[in-house]
Amino acid sequence: MNPETHLYSTGTIASSSKAPIPINKLDYMANMLKWNRPGKGNKHWPPYGDYHHSDYDPNRWEGFDMDHRIYDNGVEQLSDTAKSSLLPYLPYPKYNSPEWREEWKGEYVACKGARGVPLNISKEDQVMAYRGLPKDFPESFVSRPDVIGLDSNVCFDRYSRYGPYGFDDSIGRTQVEWKNVKWGELQNQCLEQNQGRYRPEARNFANMTPGIEFNEELPATTSIHAESKRTNPSEPPVSYHSRTAVLIRGYEGYTYEENDIQAIRAMITELSLFSGGEYQVFLFVNIKSHDLAIFSDPELYKETLKQHVPEELRDIAILWSEAIFKSWYPNVTNWQVYWHQFMCVQWFSYTHPEFDYVWNWETDARYIGNHYHFFSRVADFAAKQPRKLLWERNKRYYLPAIHGNNYSAFVEDTNEKILDSFAKDKIPPPVWGPQPYPEAEPPQVPVGPAPPTTQEEDKFSWGVGEEADFITLLPMFDPRDTEWSYKDKIWNYVPGVHPEFTGDYPTDIHFKHPKFKELNRRVFINTVVRFSKGLLRAMHDENVVGRAMVAEMWPSTAALQHGLKAVYAPHPIWGDRHWDALYSDLIFNADDRVDGKWGEGRDSVYNHDREYNFQGWSWYYASKFPRILYRQWLGWRVKTHEFAQEERVVGEELGKGTGMCLPGMILHPVKRMAKDRESLRR
Repeated sequence: MNPETHLYSTGTIASSSKAPIPINKLDYMANMLKWNRPGKGNKHWPPYGDYHHSDYDPNRWEGFDMDHRIYDNGVEQLSDTAKSSLLPYLPYPKYNSPEWREEWKGEYVACKGARGVPLNISKEDQVMAYRGLPKDFPESFVSRPDVIGLDSNVCFDRYSRYGPYGFDDSIGRTQVEWKNVKWGELQNQCLEQNQGRYRPEARNFANMTPGIEFNEELPATTSIHAESKRTNPSEPPVSYHSRTAVLIRGYEGYTYEENDIQAIRAMITELSLFSGGEYQVFLFVNIKSHDLAIFSDPELYKETLKQHVPEELRDIAILWSEAIFKSWYPNVTNWQVYWHQFMCVQWFSYTHPEFDYVWNWETDARYIGNHYHFFSRVADFAAKQPRKLLWERNKRYYLPAIHGNNYSAFVEDTNEKILDSFAKDKIPPPVWGPQPYPEAEPPQVPVGPAPPTTQEEDKFSWGVGEEADFITLLPMFDPRDTEWSYKDKIWNYVPGVHPEFTGDYPTDIHFKHPKFKELNRRVFINTVVRFSKGLLRAMHDENVVGRAMVAEMWPSTAALQHGLKAVYAPHPIWGDRHWDALYSDLIFNADDRVDGKWGEGRDSVYNHDREYNFQGWSWYYASKFPRILYRQWLGWRVKTHEFAQEERVVGEELGKGTGMCLPGMILHPVKRMAKDRESLRR
């Protein structure tokens, strides 16, 4: 049997326990592409008619049956025991316990929340959760909650999740004058009370109006590997806790809807205040009017802040502008945030050295569950990953319906496929240590550690317990053999060669260079990611000499070249349809018939038209599913358009104790909240 053409079928996602059935891959795909696609007259992208005689069809998934279970199984479908177990949900460490003191320095002190009461005694500030899932609630499409350590047997309705943050102040909670809450002051007070838990340099209050002057004499920040390892036998077992900044990306002209602000309140309370200052949340606002002299005129800065940020959020807001980076990184030659989204994050880290890590977060992302639980579990998972074959494992989706429910077995299978393909010269040698670009001028000087031994001798131990420098929530892949749209948006790796954007050619679509084929690089999709201070400094230093890449390619490539640890954290993602299990694997882990090249070939799911397959995912920047799911969970009416049916409005304003109950899941995007709601209320 030819392994390149014969695979196994397990039926649909809903029936993953069926025994594998050997089938021929080519025949299987040919049969799958025989489906009832609409005619040519339908206005649709990708056009249905373009794939009648093709060996793939990015629209095929639309023909799978909708999975309504996520909507239909809510609070009413919980068991009687679960219904009666709506309890506070506080997934935090056992602060000040003997076990906690063995690991961490200092004393945890409970901080006050928005109601002026210490959070350890304020029941009104606590999120509630049902202990259980609704009967017949669907399993996740990608990964499983337990893979990264998330609680898998709790769920939240909209009142239990957002009640403490003003979702409905008429249900018995103390009324809060939200516009008078000073979230910045609360976070500073919390840090001050807990300052003994953090290294001396991390105890400073954040500078909310950092300067824009570039100090070339500022010494390089200490490598995160020397500064904040989880396990280091040469250091005392009791450590200072790291601090992490969370930058919520806003911009001039953005309308902060009621639910946007409720979500920000949740992030501040759950990440910063409940944790005693382990995190600090900022609203990071892009001022698009580059000619405003806000950094040299304090009064203009205040007026601009007042104009573009709601009163409640002003003392957590930091304003920035693309204009900063023309003087910081003149050799790059372009500073548009569309291409260089992380220059501002580098600036933030440079001017806020008290933070070991920085999360980049979008205003239209939501987490149904406790933010601290999600962020800490993602970080824990990343720290546990060995470096051996890590860059190669980062490419592949774990799909339980086809790969089974044993994640460890999936990892072993992935490692075997990588090593087998390498042994047969089908893929390059696995990454081991820094990978600087040989022709870089000036030469790159990697900041990451050298491997302690050879890859052959390593027993998957190097990197275990080491904090990740870069964490993504979707895979990282090499784009060179794909048709990913921006794979050649590269600045000055070939000296003086870079895109030129004009009014006639705003994306310089034809820009490329022969040497780019030899430039090893990695792409990730979606900019909700975590950086270490060390990685941000490496990116900064590269930009100073003029080297850069498009945002979705930049930090991952910098980590690759500098030998820094980068991890894709496989959090659970839900789908809106009953996908055929084998088809889902052949699409999302397409490999050009070469194991180990997942997402990296001519059939890559990240190619422009094939990317349409993600439209039904709960986490993907272009998906429609998250906004529909989130609105229905909130009890709002929402427009939906199922395949081969007329557009319709579903859902209704529901009372307390009814409606959907969702487990912890991260959703993106959920754009334009109020506009959709108001337009459907009549």
